[in-house]
Amino acid sequence: MEFVSESNSAPDLEQYRSYLRLLAEMQLNPQLMVKVDASDIVQQTMLEAHRDFAVFQGKTETELKAWLTTILANNVISVARHYGREKRDSRREISLQERLEQSSAVLHKQLVAEQTSPSMQLMKEERSQQVACALMKLLEAERESVVLKHFHNWSVAEIAQHLGRTDEGVAGLLRRGLKKLREHLTEKETPF
Repeated sequence: MEFVSESNSAPDLEQYRSYLRLLAEMQLNPQLMVKVDASDIVQQTMLEAHRDFAVFQGKTETELKAWLTTILANNVISVARHYGREKRDSRREISLQERLEQSSAVLHKQLVAEQTSPSMQLMKEERSQQVACALMKLLEAERESVVLKHFHNWSVAEIAQHLGRTDEGVAGLLRRGLKKLREHLTEKETPF
C-alpha cells in the first residue's frame, strides 16, 4: 500500500499515536512510568518523525510503521538511560528494539491467526491499530492492568502490588477492561 506523495510531505501520523503509545506502555519499565508518561515519549517520537520525514525513504505503510517504531525505541532507550534504570549496555538496547518488534508481533498474533496473503496482513495491521485505539479508551487503571497481564504476562498478584490494589480489585479491573475492550472493538465492526 503506497502512501508517500511525490512532494515528500509527511502523511497524517496522528493515526499511529495510539499504536505507538501502546507499544511504549508495553516496553517502559512500570517503575519508570511513575517518572515519565508513555504519551510524552510518543509525542517526542511524532515531533521527530515530522521533523525528519524528508529523509524517510520508505513507500509503504509497513515501512512507515517500522520507521516510527525505531524512533520510538530510540526514545524509550533515551528515557531509560536518562533515569538510570538501565545502565548503558548495548545488549539491552538491542533487546529493547527486539522487544518492541516482538510486542507489535504479539499484538498482531493475539488478534488473528498467522495469515500469509497481503490482504490478511493489512487486515491484521488495521486490527492492531483498532486494538491500540480501543485500549486508549479504557480507564488508565484498566488499561495498565490489561497491558501488564496480557502483554507483560504479570500475575494478578504482581499487578495488585504494583497498583497498590487488592487481587480482587485487579481482577475487577481486568474483567471490566476486557469487557470494554470487546465492546469498543465490536463497535468498530458494526457498520452504521
